[in-house]
Amino acid sequence: MTCLIGTAALAAAPGVDQIRLERRGDVLELRWADAEERLQGTLHPAFPREGQPAMLSLHVGAFEGPEFTGPLRVTFHLKDSPTQVTRTLTRDGVNWHTQLEFDEPGLYELEVRYQNTRLKVLTGHLTVASQPLPPGLSWGFLALSAGVALTLGVRAMVKRVKASASPPASDTSAGTAPVITAPPESAGATGPGASSVPPPDVASNQ
Repeated sequence: MTCLIGTAALAAAPGVDQIRLERRGDVLELRWADAEERLQGTLHPAFPREGQPAMLSLHVGAFEGPEFTGPLRVTFHLKDSPTQVTRTLTRDGVNWHTQLEFDEPGLYELEVRYQNTRLKVLTGHLTVASQPLPPGLSWGFLALSAGVALTLGVRAMVKRVKASASPPASDTSAGTAPVITAPPESAGATGPGASSVPPPDVASNQ
């Protein structure tokens, strides 16, 4: 009895299988199959980016039994993030379609869930790239960087030219002996160094 209960619980539990994703040209192909059904689809573009819509198209084909009529749901979320987004695909002909949009870059887990003969849960992983800068903004950053580099280069050149054109400063602190000027002797000096010879008598020569 215990073995029967365990087998019944295992059959009722959804099977988790991996979807193979492969890039071909501008689309990302999704493929999975078991003994009962196969899942095929595409995601366009092949390199999804944050904030840009991506179109998912899926087809469920049964090897035996009735044709799959839905519903078909896909859930995606950033890996290790509790926030999930679920979309129910709309049938158009033999394929099912929905639009996906990723809020931020990173590794995403994609889960496809449907029930035909039994409940199937299929998982796959895809990488979402960051949003590139707008062309005008990127050119603006490039022009600004070039302008800053040019300004710094011109300033450095001007400083070098000024330094080479300036004459060397003369050094007056050494190499010149001070000049000492003696004060003139007064006519009536009577000190020890004064002359004792009287001036000649001009009147006696007449």
